[in-house]
Amino acid sequence: MNSREQSSPEDYWNSNLDPDNIGRASRGGPLDFERELPYYLIPDQIDALNDFAPLERKRILDIGAGIGMNALYLGNSGAIVVAADIARNRLAALAGIASGMSAPPLILPVQCRAEALPFASGSFDHAYSKSVLIHTRLAEACGETNRVLREEGSAVFIEPLAGNPFANLYRALLAPKIWRSITRYFGQPEFDVIAGQFCAARVHYYYFLGFLAFFWQFGLRAAWLFKWSLNLLVMADGLLFRICQPLERRAWFAVIHVRKRPSGESALPRS
Repeated sequence: MNSREQSSPEDYWNSNLDPDNIGRASRGGPLDFERELPYYLIPDQIDALNDFAPLERKRILDIGAGIGMNALYLGNSGAIVVAADIARNRLAALAGIASGMSAPPLILPVQCRAEALPFASGSFDHAYSKSVLIHTRLAEACGETNRVLREEGSAVFIEPLAGNPFANLYRALLAPKIWRSITRYFGQPEFDVIAGQFCAARVHYYYFLGFLAFFWQFGLRAAWLFKWSLNLLVMADGLLFRICQPLERRAWFAVIHVRKRPSGESALPRS
């Protein structure tokens, strides 16, 4: 076990400046916004972005923003983005990338925890996270997210599930060992926590066989093979999910759409 695997979550994320967030050495320099677009604008992400449209002048909280594409894309599309993350080094990298763009997007980096957001209640139109809530005390993080949303505000969480066999093989054999201690993959208990913290929740599932296409992103990078194989496998997944709906819970990712729950109002059933 190396020192990174022995470190605290903050130390781990501060030392992990991999644009792919998997903890390996840099794949050739900082994140390149234009080159990353084919890997970013994929079905689960498009599903999330549709909830925020139109983006112009929207106030969006990106929880666990790191050095990823989402804050850059939202800011480049006209949103006012607060990029929240526990890792100062990752926020510094994000700020450096943003400042180097031809038209620097409006992104405010803030170091904080998802469970203790330093923002006034009702500050944001929308909130977003991807593969972040799995590292949090979920009820506290959701409660804080609900608090900082304005009335009628919404959030989208994209989180990995516990049951995908291909993802589980990767997690067992290749993923950083620290993930086992800092990660809680989603299942029904986590969906229930989210449904209890917000006014309503809708869940869409992505990537059963589709997981295999990501070899062309995280293994051998080839954008055209990634897009071609992903489109084909997502169509196959759609057919499988229609034939056997319980197979959705074996997907890799769930996209969870929620609305703010006003103070004193009970949560509605998930739909």
